[in-house]
Amino acid sequence: MTPKHEFEHDVKMDVEARVRQGVKAVLEEVLEEEMTQHLQAGYRELTPTRRGERNGYYQRNLVTPAGKIERLEVPRDREGEFVTEVFERYKRMTGDVEEAILEMYLS
Repeated sequence: MTPKHEFEHDVKMDVEARVRQGVKAVLEEVLEEEMTQHLQAGYRELTPTRRGERNGYYQRNLVTPAGKIERLEVPRDREGEFVTEVFERYKRMTGDVEEAILEMYLS
């Protein structure tokens, strides 16, 4: 491989890694917002309508059109009732929601 091709390959890999990092950040933000809506309260916010407690995160890998997102932090609630609409439970590949987010992020 010539130095020019090697450089182009490295740049492409760096850009792809940055896109995956951005997609991961956007997905984690969407998950946090879903949890806030589920609990009807923000992080450490006490409201009369609050419906439960946050209970940390679990990590999962997810295959997206941007590549494999590793160690995506998915919030969970104490009662175990929170279910995200971003991806199906036990599903490891993305669907329409993630593709829409990717389109928005990449445009």
